[in-house]
Amino acid sequence: MAFRSVFFSLGWLFTLGLLCVAAAICLPGQALTRSGPATPRTTPLPGWAKPALAVLGSSWLGIGTGLLVRPGFWADFVPWQTNRADAQALGVWALALGAGVLGSLAEDDLDRTRPALLSLHGTALAMTVVLTVRAGHVHWSSGPGLSLIVMVAGLLAAGASGRLLLRGTAGTREATSDTG
Repeated sequence: MAFRSVFFSLGWLFTLGLLCVAAAICLPGQALTRSGPATPRTTPLPGWAKPALAVLGSSWLGIGTGLLVRPGFWADFVPWQTNRADAQALGVWALALGAGVLGSLAEDDLDRTRPALLSLHGTALAMTVVLTVRAGHVHWSSGPGLSLIVMVAGLLAAGASGRLLLRGTAGTREATSDTG
């Protein structure tokens, strides 16, 4: 059992190391790339979606910030046993997820947020697979367990509604280009 924990922690370190290397490569490339004029906003997010996205993004951002800054306290809000390093790693991941969801509110455009909306299904599916594999270690009947289920379901619902909205705007865009 101890070997599995060490192997899992080493996996986290390896993954985070790869992400750091990727960030170190991407940031200079982004800084050296000349930006053109901002793409105009063409399809604002529907008003009914904004409160749900704000709650979803804030929940991920909040738990992520807590796990990163005070992992000893906030680790109790994770529905399985975790150590400091894993809690902080989960915090970074949840913080980035929350910032991405809240960033879609700042963009307020379906076309600009298309990649993020399409990736929510994969993110929710990956989380579901991991949670299913590790189901014996998760305290499902706890408050944090229920919260996690709701937050993952929120990602799935946001991705599904985003896909439907994108499909609807693609049809509208084709109709206007045919008539224009």
